[in-house]
Amino acid sequence: MHRMIRNMLYRPSSKLLSPRVGTTSQVCGTACAVMLALASVMTASAQGVSQAGYDFEGSGYVVPAGMPPLGMPVGPGGIAQVGYCDMGCESTGMMPAMDRMVCGACGGGGGCDCNSVLGGGGLLGKLRAGGGPACLFCRGAGCTACRELPFGYAGSVLAGAVSMLRPYQEAGLCNQRWYDMSLEGLFLTRTIDGGVPNQITSQGIDGPSVLTLDDVGEDDLEAGVRASVAILWGPGGNFEGTYMGGNEWSGTASVNDAGGSLYSFISEFGTAPSGGFDDTDESTTQSLVSKSTFHSAELNYRRRTMFPYCRFQSSWLVGLRYVRYDDSLLYSATNANDANRYFYSETSAKNHLFGPQAGFDFWWNVVPGVSLGVGSKAAWVQNDIDRHTNITANSLGINGGSGTLSDFDQDTTVMADFELKMIYRLTYGLTVRGSYYVLAIDDMVYGGLDRESVTNIFTTTTVDRPFMYDDLVLQGFTVGAEYTW
Repeated sequence: MHRMIRNMLYRPSSKLLSPRVGTTSQVCGTACAVMLALASVMTASAQGVSQAGYDFEGSGYVVPAGMPPLGMPVGPGGIAQVGYCDMGCESTGMMPAMDRMVCGACGGGGGCDCNSVLGGGGLLGKLRAGGGPACLFCRGAGCTACRELPFGYAGSVLAGAVSMLRPYQEAGLCNQRWYDMSLEGLFLTRTIDGGVPNQITSQGIDGPSVLTLDDVGEDDLEAGVRASVAILWGPGGNFEGTYMGGNEWSGTASVNDAGGSLYSFISEFGTAPSGGFDDTDESTTQSLVSKSTFHSAELNYRRRTMFPYCRFQSSWLVGLRYVRYDDSLLYSATNANDANRYFYSETSAKNHLFGPQAGFDFWWNVVPGVSLGVGSKAAWVQNDIDRHTNITANSLGINGGSGTLSDFDQDTTVMADFELKMIYRLTYGLTVRGSYYVLAIDDMVYGGLDRESVTNIFTTTTVDRPFMYDDLVLQGFTVGAEYTW
């Protein structure tokens, strides 16, 4: 054995060595050559000479015939083999994109296949895995360049950048839900059926509708904000203060008819009384101006708990909630050909709701840093309503054609919300969150005049108009972030 090793080290004509073994010995030194020779002998004894005819010179470095790559592959001038990575596919260095660019030895598994953003399987997986004529690099054995088809090294850099968006997982699956403050965009639409019907004006007596509440954006999606601050209060407990709102629905719409054939909902479109009222019918112009705003503030104590094995966690809360919803509607009808036909009314209603609430949420910890949850709250509240109306009309029986009416009412009602939500933790301090949100409130008062109230105003000097209550539903979505320090 000693003689065989000596002959391989000093006989350039040996069949077991490549013609470039002298270059390799210069780079690796005597110890490297001895190791290569020993491995060659062991391989040859185990496998015979089945690979002795292979040509390994084209790979850029030299190994004995039949010997697979061992250690750091070094070519002439000390240049490492293209695609070599001594850190493996689990490397998480300071430059993940660079790790991906150089990872994956030719013909080996490397890190390119297991980290690839392109996925595997099928024809694309075969192209990326290398082998065969499809791979143009590393003599078809497969390497970084072909594993990242069709993007090449640019795809490696892009995939490395994307990998930095993986969820933060150091806190583990058992990390209890927590944040110090959050800020989200709140986008809501509404469903109402207030003090006036949806259809406002018809073309002709009992004709087709030409003006509706939808024309002033009653159901538009409007933007607001939701902000929350949490203060730790004992193990698993905290106080939360939350504001949501700022959403404002507003719009203007009008319809014109030079022939004066516009009829109002107040006369049931010219049918009661027949031909309509002088004030609201046979108009050349009818218009609407609508405006509504929403605000909510709540203070809660929340208590959290973790389920066994950390896959689920939940919480309950109790607290107080205040909601303010303002709604106003300006309606006008005029006739440019007859000065005795005019009607203006603007009614605003302010709903102040306040009372105790209770709720819960339930979270599924999908993986560390990613959770899906549902939550709900219900409140029993008192609604204090302030209503104010200004009217100007030709046939108004009080104050010479104009009047101001103000009244107040109080009602006990309920409201509830539901939320389907998700969080994605990017870093220790920053988490992205989003949700689908619904809030339903019973017994709300809206701006506008009902038909019976207007008819009463036309025919008497005293006004007795009832409060008309209806439901309000706000729904939409939120998107934002929360911060933990």
